[in-house]
Amino acid sequence: MKRFLLIIAACFPAIGLLAADVEPMPADTVIRLENKRIVVKDNGERMKVKVYELTGEGDSIDSEMVFEGHYRDGQSYERRKHIKSINIPIPSWDKDFDPHWAGFGMGFANFSGSDGINDIDGVSLRSGNSLEYNLNFMEFSFPFSRHRWAVVTGAGMRWSRYRLDMNAHFQEVDGVTQLVPASEGIVYNASKLNITSLTIPVLFEWQSPKHRRRSPRFFVSGGVVGVIKTISSSRIVYHDAEGEKHKRKMDRGMNLRPVTMDFLFQAGVGCIGFYAKYSPFGLFEKDKGPKVHPVSLGLQLHI
Repeated sequence: MKRFLLIIAACFPAIGLLAADVEPMPADTVIRLENKRIVVKDNGERMKVKVYELTGEGDSIDSEMVFEGHYRDGQSYERRKHIKSINIPIPSWDKDFDPHWAGFGMGFANFSGSDGINDIDGVSLRSGNSLEYNLNFMEFSFPFSRHRWAVVTGAGMRWSRYRLDMNAHFQEVDGVTQLVPASEGIVYNASKLNITSLTIPVLFEWQSPKHRRRSPRFFVSGGVVGVIKTISSSRIVYHDAEGEKHKRKMDRGMNLRPVTMDFLFQAGVGCIGFYAKYSPFGLFEKDKGPKVHPVSLGLQLHI
């Protein structure tokens, strides 16, 4: 490009006639040739020529100028850019991605084992009265595919209430959690195992394309949820011989695993979905309680 300015000046009238994409302006001319954009400015005393590389969208970027030349009174000055800057495009895949973790949910909680669900290792629950509540207060999504896939994480709280269908309660005896029968003459109105936990998910979620601007989208997600136990207790409710109601906390701790994990599957449309959850680990530490695994089904309202 040693004589680039002189060639541009000599060929300028012909280029103006032949170029299909020329934008003439007073004293300025813009010429596009393949992937280059040439800007020529002439104020009567000095001619300036700048050459830019075009992006994939066809827009020029000042920082990508590859040549600059000045011509005045028969003398020329030119500057070339030998080092090209590196542009790292930021993906825009998450424009319409709305993750499904944060929100409020409720489900039926139960125990599973090698023999199925409920009545596992001597533990029987009232399935219709054993409930769990989910309050997921934080969520983050990291889209990684143009096909609407993303990794979703966050944090939440879970309150599990397992109600026994037997006249007994959970209590730790000699280092082992077991079912202890009610005292003679007492019939429990309710016997519950209450667990409060912190939950942290790592989920893979897919969403269907959005056909209309406000149309709800179908989604499915699945992965693991880390569970950290915070509070646990065994409580009973009964009436004595005089009919007076009593509520008692029988034990706490009870060898429950402090950290465990669940497999979670979710599906739904828009902000409403259902979930299924199963823990591959036992609720109690090994050889320190009944061999039961938490399992649950429920609905979630996402926000």
